[in-house]
Amino acid sequence: MIRRRTPLLTSKGTLIPLGVRTAVNQRDPVCVGRVIGLPGECIGGLEMDHVRASGAIGMKSASIPANLVRLCAGHHDYKTNHGREVRPRLIAYIDDAMERSE
Repeated sequence: MIRRRTPLLTSKGTLIPLGVRTAVNQRDPVCVGRVIGLPGECIGGLEMDHVRASGAIGMKSASIPANLVRLCAGHHDYKTNHGREVRPRLIAYIDDAMERSE
């Protein structure tokens, strides 16, 4: 057993404005991983996930609907581990959804 000598830091997370969160929730009522065909079943609740990283360490990614999707915990983990494969599919999904809403 490993004992921690220092307390865990509280996550600062990313605050997503209510209007942005509402827009993404309306666009993505289910896990986007299912929509774009990621492997595995949906597990866990839906989470907001940034599709494109900021590109600079320590910088925050843009919290706008064109950069956010809702993923279940399982597909969020898959995207984290297979980003180069998944990110283009997520970008295409967002672009297609934005074209349909125009």
